Amino acid sequence: MYNIRQFKPTLYLLVTMGICGYAMAAESPGFFIFPTLLILLNAWLVKTGRFAPMPRWITNAGTLLCLLWATSQFVGARQNTILVLGQFMIVLQLVKLYEQRANRDYAQLLILSLLLMVAASINTASLLFGILLIAYLFLSLYCCLLFHLKVDTEHARSAMALPESLRTELTLRQDQRNLTRSMRRLTVLVSFASIASAIAVFLFFPRGMGAGLLGPLQLQPSQALTGFSDQVSFQRIAAISQNNQLVAYVQVWKDDKLVQGTQTLLLRGITFDIYNGNDQEVGQWQWSRSKMLSQMTDQVTRTTPTSAWESSSYRPGENVWKQHIVLRPTGTPALFAIAGAYSLSSSSELSIRQLKADEILQSGEPLNSQIEYTVLSRGYLANRLTPSDAHAFWQRLQEMQFREGGGYSPDYGSDGRGKYRRYSQIDPAIAAYALRPDVGGPLAVKRDKKAEVTDDDEEIAKKIEKHLQTQFTYTLDLTDSKRLAGQDPMVWFLSDQGHRGHCEYFAGAMTLMCQSLGMQARLVAGFKCDEYNEYSKQYQVKQSHAHAWVEVLTNRGWLTFDPTSGRLTPPPNAIAGAWQKVKHLFNYLEFAWANNVVAYDNDNRENLVANLNQQLTHSAIQSHNLFTSIRDWLHLGSEVAISQKIMTIFMALLVLVILGGVLMFVYEKWRLRRRAARIGLAALPPSDQIRLARQLGFYDDLVQLLERHQIVRPSHLTPQEFSDSLSYLPSETFQTIGRLTAIYYRIRYGRQELSSPRQRQLGNVILRLQNFMQSDSGHISS
Repeated sequence: MYNIRQFKPTLYLLVTMGICGYAMAAESPGFFIFPTLLILLNAWLVKTGRFAPMPRWITNAGTLLCLLWATSQFVGARQNTILVLGQFMIVLQLVKLYEQRANRDYAQLLILSLLLMVAASINTASLLFGILLIAYLFLSLYCCLLFHLKVDTEHARSAMALPESLRTELTLRQDQRNLTRSMRRLTVLVSFASIASAIAVFLFFPRGMGAGLLGPLQLQPSQALTGFSDQVSFQRIAAISQNNQLVAYVQVWKDDKLVQGTQTLLLRGITFDIYNGNDQEVGQWQWSRSKMLSQMTDQVTRTTPTSAWESSSYRPGENVWKQHIVLRPTGTPALFAIAGAYSLSSSSELSIRQLKADEILQSGEPLNSQIEYTVLSRGYLANRLTPSDAHAFWQRLQEMQFREGGGYSPDYGSDGRGKYRRYSQIDPAIAAYALRPDVGGPLAVKRDKKAEVTDDDEEIAKKIEKHLQTQFTYTLDLTDSKRLAGQDPMVWFLSDQGHRGHCEYFAGAMTLMCQSLGMQARLVAGFKCDEYNEYSKQYQVKQSHAHAWVEVLTNRGWLTFDPTSGRLTPPPNAIAGAWQKVKHLFNYLEFAWANNVVAYDNDNRENLVANLNQQLTHSAIQSHNLFTSIRDWLHLGSEVAISQKIMTIFMALLVLVILGGVLMFVYEKWRLRRRAARIGLAALPPSDQIRLARQLGFYDDLVQLLERHQIVRPSHLTPQEFSDSLSYLPSETFQTIGRLTAIYYRIRYGRQELSSPRQRQLGNVILRLQNFMQSDSGHISS
């Protein structure tokens, strides 16, 4: 009996991997670093013999304090329940490491580590975590087998109490050498069998609608991160961090030709045309949508995989931009698309509405799960709200409000659900800034503010755009701004103390300056993306790609302007470094993981089964066509063909040949196992038995030859002792048996290999020995 030296290092590694998986799920490296340092300290103490278990009262007190803390977190609902349980289990594992006294503590460590990985699995669907989980499952099985062997060894040692002097050191070393290899093979065999079963269950018993333990947990994002929002507010000015979380994958075709990163995408999400200014009742320093934008909608349409929403705005001959979008949960109803969307189809049931005034697409409710849809767009906005249409709409809106008894004010209109400001509240300083010669120029000064659209509006918008791009600085850090309390952030941005901000400041300032001149302008929030993944042939849209730009109504319709400086990206398809390519490869693998594993549901299962049936049917048809072609090739004449009986005989012979091959294979395995048992190899692993049985066939023939001459090896004698006991035989016979026994030992314990010529040579030696023993004469040599 001996110690299982691999168990403790494996256990330490297993516990560390469990904590690493939890840290990945919680997205907190601190949960990995500090516990790992304590684990390494414990391993060093045990290795150097300095470890002493902590007193029971200390461990019990620490556990109770941690339990009280976890209870307070549950009652106060301050954190996610699963994450709190994970933190509690980490503390319990550390306590068990430092109080380990018996096998019971090791068993509890294994169980706690497994529960911790289960908690982590509930909180993340990351590809990295999936890879770690697979490795963890392999290692946990290996560790459990080692633990079982350790316990049985200790029980056997205590039961036998074998003195040290009676232990065979050679046998112990041989067993120790084979232990690790046999345990690993057993672990791999059981693991692969389990994984194969799990894959089969996963493929044919999906998780309903894709939710469950593998479904991603939607945590509340930090407010200090860049990202898309259906609200634009300037009440908080702070340092904003880049959020590189992937929000969508977009594949684009222009006129049926795949766009491979050669263009920058502008995906519209929502528009705002009213700035509330200092109005605290409606929303201070916030952008909102006027009643005109909010109420002019198409009828809500519910799309399914067999139906689609379509608009009549497309005209033959226009460019067609096809976008296949996989959109992760955003918490908003926005459905992103290139401008001019006129058709949308979804792989799942989805409520769709289009806001006619600004051609925005929305779902019936906020998106809290991943969706996949295809959009067809023209690539530009139609002039759907002409100046005359806008004037007539305002007249109807005022009459409707008056009839409802709500009265009419030049600032607000009410529909019984809330207030809508008719016009943006624009500070006079903003209007004065737009009239500066270096901003709007003479065209802005002479523009008639009562006119809906003029011939100069496009040129004025271009001058304002260029001024902001060249004279202002883009930044996300506004913590050191010296704004006075209550000052309009748009006024501060345009002042000498400002001149810097993020894209919402640039777009907001340009929108207000255009509106102050009487132009129709609106702020657009969405995504601007040029990050293309060559592996998946898709654009990768991240939260950091969230952007705001401006749309202005001109004589050519609604035109897009992007006044943000610092957003002039380098040409697409610039040579990416090796690290960027690695990131794109990983993002592609994560996309495949999310689509094919995390989002696998009943629809995917049905598609899989249908594809399998189609492939089987196709294979059967091909086989039939093959036999038909063979029959036609063997056609003996215009009227004489091979009969069906001959074909049946041919197929029967083919089946018999295959069956005979299988039987020969099984017989060979059985024969080798019988040989292994005769020459004392039954205690070895099956693979070693087969290998040595093939190599030691000559020795099995020698033993059977001696048995036919009534010379049987007693079971208590080793092969060498048996060979030495045959000294009464003729010297040539005795020496030949001795040499064959020596070769047996070199192969059995020295791991030598016999080549095919050498095996044939030893077979000839056995044959000459047989002839010599039958005739009691002759010369035998090896």
